[in-house]
Amino acid sequence: MAVTGVADIDLAIPSYWADGILTDANRESFWGQLTGKEGSRMPVIDKTGPLKKNGDALTFNTISQLMGTGVSSEQVLKGSEEAISIGSFTVTAEVIRHAVAVTRKSTKQANFDEVKTAGELLKEWMTRKMDNDVFTTIIDNCSETLYAGTTAHTTTGTMRDDNGDEFGMAEIDKIRLGLMRQGAEPIQITRANQRTVPVYGIVLGEIEEYRIYQNTAFLQAIRESFDRFAAGGSHPLINSAIGMFKNCLIYRYYSVLPIPQGTPLRPETVLAATLTTTQTGCVVGGTTPSTGVTPNYTLFFASSGSLQIEDEVITYTSKTNNGFTGFTRAADEYNGGSATTAILHNNGKLVTQKNISSVIGFGAEAVFRAIGDSPEPIGEKDDYGEQIGLGIRAYYGQSLKKDSRRNKTKNVVVMKCWSENPGTI
Repeated sequence: MAVTGVADIDLAIPSYWADGILTDANRESFWGQLTGKEGSRMPVIDKTGPLKKNGDALTFNTISQLMGTGVSSEQVLKGSEEAISIGSFTVTAEVIRHAVAVTRKSTKQANFDEVKTAGELLKEWMTRKMDNDVFTTIIDNCSETLYAGTTAHTTTGTMRDDNGDEFGMAEIDKIRLGLMRQGAEPIQITRANQRTVPVYGIVLGEIEEYRIYQNTAFLQAIRESFDRFAAGGSHPLINSAIGMFKNCLIYRYYSVLPIPQGTPLRPETVLAATLTTTQTGCVVGGTTPSTGVTPNYTLFFASSGSLQIEDEVITYTSKTNNGFTGFTRAADEYNGGSATTAILHNNGKLVTQKNISSVIGFGAEAVFRAIGDSPEPIGEKDDYGEQIGLGIRAYYGQSLKKDSRRNKTKNVVVMKCWSENPGTI
């Protein structure tokens, strides 16, 4: 078969290749299954439009609840009507791009296979990015932060295992109450004793899922909820939920990456080299490659903060893709508790954001996303060695819906939990 070059790779890219990557990624992402159009009352609302450059925005319309007192007795209603309050807000998009390198010269069949492989890799990357961006938007911008346990925490610094700060059944109740108290719109309505009962959603990571599965009351609730739905057919929102407890649908989300990175819900990685008792920095995830891009093993960690490695708490002042620097060793563990001890940590030991995770409670129309209607395939036409770049350019952005009267988010809450790995993996 004839040897070919850049032009033949262009011909191997199918029509609407970039559109397919974006569409498939959204459909297969965690939040994609909870996405709908305006008015659908789904947790994530998508709107497409002609987004062509950084800063372009789409406008979403919202309708506020009626808050007037009405009239009574013989009072005249005319002139005391309440107008429908229609508000709007905009979501600004930014350009996102990524590419893979393919060989400049190969057979036509090899070109086709490389384009297909590149599309699959970019779709997986886009799926993770769209999920990560929604999680990060919620965690970083939510107006209400709750804390697990019975202690009145105001920060994660005082959270610990022996205070009972892990996620459990009481935390589900606390999230539900938090959503109700701030007027969150339910994703579903059920009826009990002739009264309507709001249903909300909760998404958690694998450590929190493990803990609630140890609770017999939760396991019984799962059995009952699936029996109930099986009798009358499954509601679309329960298809991927692990069950319902206290009128909250419980969803699980955990990392599917082959690299130690964790998720926005629970940042984690591993040491890539032994950390001695006196070192003030560490390498994590893996060794730095001599060429190409270093995987971002610290993506979900704060730019500065506290780490936990085995029983030692370490504060750091900065991070790179595969390391932390500016250590203070044997940091005070619990904001006034007894200090930890600096010890040697072997290669491969787990590194976490001080064993803290986030659990998200959500109602309807929590996140609004603007997505460009014409993602573009991109390719490097110039010869720069023996490879060319093949990638996607798309425009999208997301924002949390706010209560315009209070200027606060109302359809999401974030709960911080003590999230110590119960095993050695």
